[in-house]
Amino acid sequence: MLVERLYDEVIQESVVVFVGAGSTTEHSQDGPRFFDLIKRKASYPESLPCPSFPKLMEYFCNELDGGQHNRLIREAISYLEYFFLPGERRNAATMTSDLLAEIPWFNRLVTTNWDPLIERSLDVLVPIVEDRDLAFWDDRKRQVLKIHGCITRPYSIIATEDDYERCIGQSPLIFNKLRDLMATKTFLFMGYSMRDQDFQEVWSSITKALGKFAKLAYAIDPQSTEENVRFWKKQGIQLFKTYDIAFLRCLREKLEEGDLLPTRTFLNFLHSQRRRILSTHLKLRQNSDGAMASSMYQDGLLHALQDVLSSTVLGTKQKSDIESELASVSRAVRASMDSQDPIEVAYWNGHQEVLRRFCSRDKTAIPMYFHPRNLVPVSKFVQSRAW
Repeated sequence: MLVERLYDEVIQESVVVFVGAGSTTEHSQDGPRFFDLIKRKASYPESLPCPSFPKLMEYFCNELDGGQHNRLIREAISYLEYFFLPGERRNAATMTSDLLAEIPWFNRLVTTNWDPLIERSLDVLVPIVEDRDLAFWDDRKRQVLKIHGCITRPYSIIATEDDYERCIGQSPLIFNKLRDLMATKTFLFMGYSMRDQDFQEVWSSITKALGKFAKLAYAIDPQSTEENVRFWKKQGIQLFKTYDIAFLRCLREKLEEGDLLPTRTFLNFLHSQRRRILSTHLKLRQNSDGAMASSMYQDGLLHALQDVLSSTVLGTKQKSDIESELASVSRAVRASMDSQDPIEVAYWNGHQEVLRRFCSRDKTAIPMYFHPRNLVPVSKFVQSRAW
């Protein structure tokens, strides 16, 4: 099973995910796909064999735009805009990238996609699209390498046969980075056709240079045939006949079993606690010491809940990161107690309460208030005028 094969490498941050359009905009069967749309608009002769993607893009540009790319790019913009409208098409297009985002050990992603859906799901502000973007590569953060350009930078798009021929020479630093990743990491392909000629050239150069020491790569292909499996095995890529969504859900379940990720049940519990605390917080009038203490304590609860919930959805923090934060916040609680600052004591106790429960997966109700004299969380409001 693929999850068992990759599990250890995933948690060691040794897996690079190569995402294709089959896992984003071409994932849904709702409406014509971009390839079919361009084929129809270009009136590509039905008597000819079905063309490759770059061959069809070249044909469209030559027939309808005198060899220019303007009309093709405008078609791509119009097509991709539909995936940014609320609804099922956007939900289907972001399903895979949203699941990837929840797994923090996936911190290097490569794509040939033009759309910006992956980097938005992963909260990556600056994807690597051009060589000059590599100046902002940060090994401590998630990175998305876009080897065929991005629709947000129309001039960077790689589409036609001519584009493919000059692709590697046009962005040598990006392809050097790709070669480095291929040589040192385990690649997992999903929603992607591995027959792109620039990919084949890079993959071939890596596997030839490393020989039998090259890392085995894996690909998810629900339509794979025995012939495809044999062909790609010779190229150092093992195919698994499954779906990307199924794989990612199984992987998440295994990570939950190992307590490396919180369960969805636990996350739903934290969401319900946040709604409960926020409702009370908005109604609480700060007209006594008890109300002030509880208000500051609830601020700490809400800030910590927002942080752990958003970081879990975005996959920006692992459990060990939260445990480190808990240790730091516990020191802040002790420091505020030593300085006898009741406001700080209340706030940091709220923060500590959430982080402690998150790390221990505690699903008991979070105390809503803070005792102004005993300086501890309590379940009932304590009215007081003196600390």
